[in-house]
Amino acid sequence: MNIGELSARSGVSARSLRYYEQQGLLSARRSPNGYRTYTDDAVEKARVIRTMFEIGFSREDVRAVIPCATGRHDTVDRRAVRGTVERMRDDMSERIDELVRTRAALTEFLERAV
Repeated sequence: MNIGELSARSGVSARSLRYYEQQGLLSARRSPNGYRTYTDDAVEKARVIRTMFEIGFSREDVRAVIPCATGRHDTVDRRAVRGTVERMRDDMSERIDELVRTRAALTEFLERAV
């Protein structure tokens, strides 16, 4: 499939798909006329990569974790990947706690001020 089809099927913009390829996160073959062509597996992989970026993974974290997230466990150090994901989860928990504290402070401010 071409980049437009992959974009439509995955919900990931063509610009993001090109970035993922440039960063070595997603691979594409080139047709004789130079167009990118993707396999059906690229649909799910593109979605997973986008989700990882949305939840705060760095490019390096995505590169480390993507083989496990797409079923290619045999090519990575699982302990290292687990450590990366646990760190991300812990960082996210800290951000959530901070947001809860901020919301409580805003609620208190509203109750006093209004």
